[in-house]
Amino acid sequence: MSFIGKVQNGQCYAPGWFLANNEDCTRETRQISQSSAVTGPNGAKYVKMGTVYPANDNTAEGIVYEDVDVSTGDMPGSVVTTGEVYEDRLPVAISEQAKTALAGKGFSFKTAPSVTRPY
Repeated sequence: MSFIGKVQNGQCYAPGWFLANNEDCTRETRQISQSSAVTGPNGAKYVKMGTVYPANDNTAEGIVYEDVDVSTGDMPGSVVTTGEVYEDRLPVAISEQAKTALAGKGFSFKTAPSVTRPY
């Protein structure tokens, strides 16, 4: 089950924060494996938004759209299967093998624009 929980000593981003255009992407439901989870400070296990699915290698099929709680086992979650991605916003650098596999499925990658704020 996907979730957006309370932020405790960390950062919270909107689902799909790594996408250049949230409206121009395709998302599909996939079974998210507990084996790719990280353990949070409260002991919960979850797969971070922006994690390459199912693995960061030539088997890549998509990118997890939002954090998925897998504390009780494998859970369904939303996976982006095509879209334009800011690769510098992913939680882990994407491998060249995964980038090639995803590009063949309709992904494109670019760097997020820098934000300048007036003083």
